[in-house]
Order: sequence, then structure tokens, then C-alpha cells
Amino acid sequence: MSDHVVTVSLQLRWGDMDVNNHINNVAIARLFEESRVRAGMALLIASGAPPSEDGALIDGGLVVVRQEIEYLASIPYSGDDITSRVWLSRVGTSSFDFGCVLTDPAGAAFAQAETTLVCVDPAGRPVGLGERVAAAMRDRVEAPVPLRSRRS
Repeated sequence: MSDHVVTVSLQLRWGDMDVNNHINNVAIARLFEESRVRAGMALLIASGAPPSEDGALIDGGLVVVRQEIEYLASIPYSGDDITSRVWLSRVGTSSFDFGCVLTDPAGAAFAQAETTLVCVDPAGRPVGLGERVAAAMRDRVEAPVPLRSRRS
């Protein structure tokens, strides 16, 4: 696995189950969100910058503008953590994508997602990444999630 893929361990919550006795699709979207936030702290820090210092590549706000989730298998409630693998899968001029896969402890995939975030100014208008930031992020890009709708 590439060092540009961040692994996040996530606990399931009993309250996230639905009437079908598996983790609800809304809860799965929240697991992807938590994964992005935690992994983003590692993926969006300038190379070599200690996490305690301000080495953030992105200044300002980020807004989710698109998220595509593919559910591959039901997630049963368990006291065991599940794993999320997160990486940058595309970098544009003002937006970028995170790829993410949720797996069980043995590595079987439950769900996968591609999420697009756009950088915004305090008024909520899109702003460019800047060439230095975009170049640093592009150096960390891995292949996008092979979602069925994107296969040829």
C-alpha cells in the first residue's frame, strides 16, 4: 500500500443500526466523513511539517460538492473496528477528490466512495488551490475508486 493512502480505524455505534439489523446508509456516509476528516489531517499537511505546526496545504474552508457511494455489502454491527483507507484521487484548480474504502478486519470491502471538495473563501465562493499547493497534492494522488458507474 502506498504511503499516500491513510488507514483509519473506526468504531461502529449500536445506534447506527437500522430495522434491517445492519449499519444504516446515512451512518455509512458519516463514517466516510469521519475518515476524510482524520485522513485529511495527514494528506493535506505540507511534506515534513509536524502535525502540531501550521503546515496545512489548504487555507480557508472546504465544502463537499459531490459524493458518490457504492454499497458493496451490508455492515453488521460488531464490537470490532472497521478500517477505512483514504487517499487523494484527483486534484483540480479549486477542487480535489478523496477516494475511500470501508473494510472489515479481514479486508473485505463494505462500501467505497469518491468525494469532491472545493476550496472556498469566507463568503463561500470557490478559490483556487494555488500552484504550489496543487503540485504538492498532485504528488500524492493515487488511482480513483473503481466505482461501477465509472467503469467503461
